[in-house]
Amino acid sequence: MSNAAFVPPNVLPPFKLRFAGLLKRKWFREMVLLWPTLTRRRFSNKTEDYGVFKPSLVAHMGQLSIYVRDIARSRAWYEQVAGMVHARTCEPEPHPFKEGWRVRCCYMSATDHEECLVLVEEHDPSGRITVPSGMSFFHFALEVKGNQLEDVLDFAKQRQADGFQLNYGPVRHNSDPHLGDGETGGNVACYLYDPDWHNVEFCGAMDTIENYRARYGDLKGDDRA
Repeated sequence: MSNAAFVPPNVLPPFKLRFAGLLKRKWFREMVLLWPTLTRRRFSNKTEDYGVFKPSLVAHMGQLSIYVRDIARSRAWYEQVAGMVHARTCEPEPHPFKEGWRVRCCYMSATDHEECLVLVEEHDPSGRITVPSGMSFFHFALEVKGNQLEDVLDFAKQRQADGFQLNYGPVRHNSDPHLGDGETGGNVACYLYDPDWHNVEFCGAMDTIENYRARYGDLKGDDRA
């Protein structure tokens, strides 16, 4: 299978992708989550029931490393779309836990955080770049400079003008019109796939736990809407 033809397992195949627009409908997402809820793999099919309501023990993310198939291509994407800056690219070195394998790393910096994103090429013993499974990966979020609703909307508009396609958004993750999609978080966001189909969220204006409690108290699910 060629890299060009490869579609990671966490991305919908082309046929199902035609119906991906339904995922923007709250009733459809709840229907998809109904069976895992009935079989007790989830405690609720209401996506708004999965908010974070306790302070985290982690102060901030130190560094995120993701596998890519082409460092140069991914570097260009994160420079063009996210405005990140290349810090350094290392020569191939031994894989930390696969004997005979090697990895090559490219470090990218954000405005206020040096080398926060690492693009990793994994090479097997023959030198071929591999494509690790993405089954456990959902998405990661990058905060847009300015961190306000208008900043995210401007970011989305500019990316589209540059020819990059949004796969979702811009939306606000709450139930308030007109941008509200019924999710938790309160932040406004848009999403794009990078060249390796990582789902990258660009967001701002994150709501606070205190604001959520003040609005909703202990209400769950549809009662919050």
